[in-house]
Amino acid sequence: MEGQDTWKEADFMPTPLNMPVPSPQFLEPTPPKRQPPPTISFHFGSRTITATGTASDHAHPNVLRLRVQKTLLERTIQTVLSYFPIGLVSWAQTRFPEWLLPDRIVLKIKKDGWDEEFNRERAAYEQLRTLQGITIPRYYGTIEYNGTRAFVLSDIGGNCLATPEGAVLDSKDVEPLLHQASTSLNSLGVSHDDTKLDNFHLVTQDGKDKIMIVDLEIVDTELSAEDFAFASESKSEWLTEQYRGHLESLEYDGLLLPKRPVKK
Repeated sequence: MEGQDTWKEADFMPTPLNMPVPSPQFLEPTPPKRQPPPTISFHFGSRTITATGTASDHAHPNVLRLRVQKTLLERTIQTVLSYFPIGLVSWAQTRFPEWLLPDRIVLKIKKDGWDEEFNRERAAYEQLRTLQGITIPRYYGTIEYNGTRAFVLSDIGGNCLATPEGAVLDSKDVEPLLHQASTSLNSLGVSHDDTKLDNFHLVTQDGKDKIMIVDLEIVDTELSAEDFAFASESKSEWLTEQYRGHLESLEYDGLLLPKRPVKK
């Protein structure tokens, strides 16, 4: 009849009772629910810090990347200080770092038996104070976490050169960045001796690419001026060779990401 929908009898046929039911092994598994990161607390200065986060990666279980759960008082203090002169803010950050932490921090816990290396790293942060937040992480202080000493550091972000995400520049663009970072440390009397790619991060800051250095446990501070200059040159060349080999390995494994121009 005109104006009425047409249909076929087959459209309304019931499902046969003997139709095979898919075996459970062929059913699509339900994805597991994503668990929230664990919450930890530690005493720092005049207060207790509460944060959530996990280990940086499987190779560094003692390095926790955390998001600070800020209190109303903490946010109020930071808001009020933002209207003060930069000199006063810098003084407050040095005197009361526990109240002026950024949203993201790193807790680096001392490894068993690494007391000497831990002390050496803390001394290096003090010696390289003017490079904190520029070439190395910012050091906020030392605390005790679960009976073990730990550093409270800034999270520099970026990606280490040993990962696919950190290997997005051509080697000719990485070498001068490595040389600049090494030279910065050497100019203040510190030579970084743990020259492997995962200690060097590609970071974009203020629209420019640079290399930032982490893990100052193995450093040399007793070289001559000539030896510091040689160390800076040779180590940046050695790291660049490692980087070239890393690019080849990533390409062979099908993990190499597209290259991009360096941001200057």
